[in-house]
Formats: sequence, structure tokens, C-alpha cells
Amino acid sequence: MLNIVLGILMTFGPVLGYIDQIMKFRATKSSFGFSLDTPGILLISSIIRVFFWIGKRFDIILLYQSIVMIIVQIWLLYECIRYRIPTLSIHNRKRWFWNWRSFRPYMTCLIVLLGHLIFFSNFFGDQVWFIELLGYLALGIECTLPMPQAVQNYKNKSVSGFSPFILLTWFFGDSFKIYYYVFYSKNSPLQFALCSAIQLLVDCVIVVQFIIYGESNRK
Repeated sequence: MLNIVLGILMTFGPVLGYIDQIMKFRATKSSFGFSLDTPGILLISSIIRVFFWIGKRFDIILLYQSIVMIIVQIWLLYECIRYRIPTLSIHNRKRWFWNWRSFRPYMTCLIVLLGHLIFFSNFFGDQVWFIELLGYLALGIECTLPMPQAVQNYKNKSVSGFSPFILLTWFFGDSFKIYYYVFYSKNSPLQFALCSAIQLLVDCVIVVQFIIYGESNRK
């Protein structure tokens, strides 16, 4: 019974905050204040994680988690683009990658990534170095997840538009994942625990931003 509960928490717990963020977009008719990089990081890292799992075959719960995350992040990305304010969210066109105006280029980018992963996996899928490289690449990208939001909060001197529920799921989720990877799932690769530890440190930074900027916004 405990295994089932932990499996459900690990699979669906990480996406609850993003669903709340989608509801916030729809309620306010705006996605201003939310970093578009967040779904980008999670989509790219989750897709690579699927291939990492195929090559290493560790805890299957982590495969389910990746698949659910991909589905929810595509939904979040669509809603974020749908409700963003073009003149404020294009960042003055300072960059072109992952900063397009419509939904289609993002999907094209993900399909190209998927194609490259399939191609290289066909050649190197039985090589240990390649599988481990996928793991470090996937989790290395994922550990940067809270960083763009922390930077955006700092630039805006505000946490407006960012769902506090996402922060709660990040903070408590990363804490729980460290416990799960280190003490419960003995066959989870080391990359997962390292990724969660780095994310938890940045989560703490955003908690401080909520305290500082939240008080400033109230004044």
C-alpha cells in the first residue's frame, strides 16, 4: 500500500502546481510574470529522461513521472503563449530560441530533439557512456528549473504572476524527492538526488524572494 501511495505522489505530485498555474492564467487572462523557460526546461529534460530510462531501466515510477510531466508541460506552454502579453513577454527580442510568438515552433523544436535522440540512441544505445551522458544531461538541465524564475523575479522586483502553489510543490517536492532517491528507491541513479539537492537550494532563494518582494508588493 505504501508503495502505491509513494508511486502516486512521485508521479502526479510534481505537476499539481503547474495545473494551478494554468488555472491562474485563465483567471487573470495573462501569463505575465511566469518564465516561459520553465516549461522549456522541463520538456527538454523529461524527454531526455525517457531515453535515459530506456537505456538504464531503473525505477519505473520515474518513467511515469516523466511522461506525465511532458503532457502537463505541453499544456502549460500552450496556455502560457495563449495568455502572454506580446510587448512585455518577448523580452525585446533579445533572443530568438524558445522565444517565439506562436505555439508551433516550440513543438517543432521538441520534435527535432526527439528525432535526434532516436537517431543517436540507435547507434549508441548499448554504450554505458552514452546512457550515463543522457542522465547527466537530463538532470543537469532539470536542476536549472527554478533559476529562470528566480532571475525573472529579481528583474521584476516582484513575484506577481507566479503561483505560490508551484513554489510549495517545488520546495516540498524536491525535499521529498531527495528522501525518495536516497533512502527509499535504492536503484535510482545518483543524478536524480544531485538534481533535487541543487533545485532545493534555488527553491530557498525563491522563498526569500516571496518574503521580500511579497512584503514590498503589499506596501
